[in-house]
Amino acid sequence: MDCERCRTAISAGLDGEAGARETARAEAHLAGCAACRTWAELAAVVTRRVRTGPADPAPDLAAALLGGTCDCAATCGCGCRQGLRCRCSAQVA
Repeated sequence: MDCERCRTAISAGLDGEAGARETARAEAHLAGCAACRTWAELAAVVTRRVRTGPADPAPDLAAALLGGTCDCAATCGCGCRQGLRCRCSAQVA
């Protein structure tokens, strides 16, 4: 196996797409190729960081799902500021 094919097999393995035969051939190549071992280590780090990194910010959908927020004062205590349904008499009609 040449380096290019080995690295393709390593990448497939990191994605859970490599077959047993392909994995065995890549491991045999890695035993004798320091450059591919280094590449495999770095590829594993990048893959791990991508999979465990912070998620992209998402829009706050609470208002859309709960029917919007009311015009209560921040200190009224009805719960609408925490995403709960407003219990104020002006809004419950």
